This record gives sequence, C-alpha cells and structure tokens, in this order.
Amino acid sequence: MTHRFFIDEDIADAVVLRGEQAHQIANVLRLKVGDEITLVRDGLESSVVIEGVDADQVRGRCISKRPVDAEPHVRLTLALPILRGDRTEEVIEGVTQLGVSRIVPFVSSRSVVRSLPDAKRERWTRVAREAAETARRGRIPGIDQPREWDRLFDALDAPVLVAWESEVLVKLQDAVTNTAQLSLVIGPEGGLSMDEIALARDQGAVTVSLGARNLRSETAAIAAVAQAMAILEG
Repeated sequence: MTHRFFIDEDIADAVVLRGEQAHQIANVLRLKVGDEITLVRDGLESSVVIEGVDADQVRGRCISKRPVDAEPHVRLTLALPILRGDRTEEVIEGVTQLGVSRIVPFVSSRSVVRSLPDAKRERWTRVAREAAETARRGRIPGIDQPREWDRLFDALDAPVLVAWESEVLVKLQDAVTNTAQLSLVIGPEGGLSMDEIALARDQGAVTVSLGARNLRSETAAIAAVAQAMAILEG
C-alpha cells in the first residue's frame, strides 16, 4: 500500500513537493528514489515514482491517473455543535472516514462552547486531511466558519434532518431517501430548545430519532452519519 498525500495544485507529469510533505517523505517515511507514492486532488489519484529526494524538495514522475473509488457519490453535510476539549476533533476524524463532504460548526442557545478560534479551525482541517488520507478518499471535507442557529439552515443543502431526542414518530432510517445530497444536524450537549426546533421546521427541516437511548453529541454525530451513509450507498 503506497503512502497518500493530498495536494493543492493540479498534478502534472513532473511533480515537485516541498514543505511539510517533502519533510515527511524524506525524513519521516524515509522514502527513496524508485519508491511510489499516490497524490490526490479533486477526486483524482495519481501514482508518482520518486526520482529525487533532497532536504527541501521531492521530485517525481506521474505514471498513471484514475478516479478515486472510495469517494462517496452523495454529498453529505454535517452540522455539528462546537464541543468541549478534543471531542469535535474525534467526530471530524470519524465522520471524514465515513464519507462526510462538508462540516458546518454552529452555536445554539444551549451550546457550552460558543466560539471557534482560527487556530482550532485550522487544526480541524488538518485532522480532516489526515483522516481522508487514512480512508483513501478523493477529497477532504470542507470545514465552514461557525454559524448561529438562526443562520444555520441558509448554509445547508436540502433535505435537512435534525436529530432530536424528543422525536418519537420519525426514525432516521425512514427519513433518508435516495438523494444526491443530504444534511444532518446534531444538537449540542444541552439539547435543542423548542424554539430552535420550531425554527428548523419552519425552514423545512425534519426532526428524526436516532433510537431509544439518549446519546452524547459526538456519539450521535458518528452514529447518524454511519446510518445515513449505509442507506445512501447501500
């Protein structure tokens, strides 16, 4: 299994890698001339043979290109509250591997954490990149700027499903239909207020149950994404 790296530029026949990726190849992985790596951009993966390894750059030659088989065909957006500590990072890692295309952090009335520093958002982006490489995906999920609840639904692709512990009639698996895009919303640790649920419904969202047990936000997020992807890709 070759090592995979996401890159920001189109992949030409001659490849030059610098910075952190060159450091990892040369000093961490200790790859040599003749070794093969895989470079990924926008759902396309390219096999590259290393032709030169220097202290500050790695040079290679592209020998083949192909679409990434592991990239989902459905666009799944996850709206996620900003959680305490490293819990959000754990969710981002898990849902990226499961196939989420986009993550929208939000703040609601019962949110415990109410801000997202730029440094933490950058850290989340790195976590998503590493998880996407591990899962052999073709794209890295985008992580939006955080939104307040009353502006959240403007940013979500319909249909929108809101996981709500008080929903008893509609199960997630019954609400997920064959669609090219879907948005899932997970509430904060303190839950969602009735006013927030009313606003969501006014915006066309459907409340759904994840089961009989009350789940923490991080568990609910991973469980909901896993259920939805199993249905959409089944």
